[in-house]
Amino acid sequence: MKLIIEPIQSVLKKVVATLDAATCLKFKQNVLKKVQTNAVIPGFRKGKVPLDILNRRYADVIADEVKQSLLKEVLEYLKNTEKLELASLVKTDFEETADGQQTVSLEVEVAPEITLPDYKNFLLEENNMQVKDEEIRDFIAHLQKQQATYEVVNREASVQDYVKIAYEGFCEGEPVDNFENVPHVWRKQKSTWEEVGNVASGIREVIEGVVGMKVGERKDVKVIFPEDFTVNELRGKKGHYTIEMQEVREIKMPVVDETFFKSHQVQNLDELNDFARKTLMERKQQEYARQQKQRISEFLIQSVTCDLPPSWIKRETEKVLQEMVNLFSAHGIKNALLEEQKENVVQKAQVIAEDRIKLNVCFEKMAAREKLQLEGKDIEPVLIQEAMQRQITAQKMLQMVQKDAQLRQEIQQKSMQAKLINWLFCYLENQQKNVEKKKD
Repeated sequence: MKLIIEPIQSVLKKVVATLDAATCLKFKQNVLKKVQTNAVIPGFRKGKVPLDILNRRYADVIADEVKQSLLKEVLEYLKNTEKLELASLVKTDFEETADGQQTVSLEVEVAPEITLPDYKNFLLEENNMQVKDEEIRDFIAHLQKQQATYEVVNREASVQDYVKIAYEGFCEGEPVDNFENVPHVWRKQKSTWEEVGNVASGIREVIEGVVGMKVGERKDVKVIFPEDFTVNELRGKKGHYTIEMQEVREIKMPVVDETFFKSHQVQNLDELNDFARKTLMERKQQEYARQQKQRISEFLIQSVTCDLPPSWIKRETEKVLQEMVNLFSAHGIKNALLEEQKENVVQKAQVIAEDRIKLNVCFEKMAAREKLQLEGKDIEPVLIQEAMQRQITAQKMLQMVQKDAQLRQEIQQKSMQAKLINWLFCYLENQQKNVEKKKD
């Protein structure tokens, strides 16, 4: 095979392969024999139709099959002999010469060539986490709240009470519910429970407005819709909400006594404090690991400055867009709003897609360098996470992966990425601990 490879762009190459007449004839004979095996023509037994008759009757089909065989031969040669990592096949042309030779002209996208950064000397942020006494007190108060009771009281609502209220919003005399894509919390509520003073759980003006109200009372509170509100027509505008108090309940916290200790499998307050400290430290460590892994990922992404194959970007962007649509749908955001923000959404999806590709390219090269391989135990956490995101059982997710080759490949890729980032984080953490020990 004679081969000419010319660069068109950094990830796009032109390939011209010439196969001699003998090779082309061999491929044609192989195709003819394959067709002969299955051909059924009146007057001949199956598998016994003469080759010249097949060649005349199925000339076009045989020619196409020969071209596909030649193409496969060229692609394998590029991969195995020329060591080209092909990303996609952009264009293909065939030309047969008078002496029986075939010229196969291709345009192919190739995987980018990258140089990995010095990831083994990446510096993690200092891990000097401590658990403060006030954090322990808040943690125990949270445990108490989980076992609290809520007693109906006949008095004005005050901070930390739980109240059942009804409310409806208006803007310039028109009910807020008349606008499209209004988030649920801003829509009319016939009956909803709110924690007085906890503005993070609802509309701030409504949560603050219920203070001092008694059962049966009604009240109007003024609101200003946020500048980034999902409904364009309401952004930054003034409105009001009518509130009706339906019920007031006072929270009764359990006493921290022997019964409370037993419910948390500890003997006394000291053990409860130790349990709180240990739990809070584990959470801090998990958050620290998450942040450092994010920093490592950003470091790797920024190290990739080369062009990426357009076909990879297109395919990954489509995946990201579908994920975004599913997420928006789960949060009640309608397609009309997505269409309105289409340009911004697509741009954001492409940025995310490119970052994912860069990270994956780095991980693939790292896996080869460090000789890390995927094991069954690496896949299970990713399967469970995917199942939770899709709101299906892990067993159902496993069945889908077994049936869908593309989905299986995606899960394996995510599993390998998770393994690599965990491996690198642990390596860097141990390395820095060793440095600190030597200093001591």
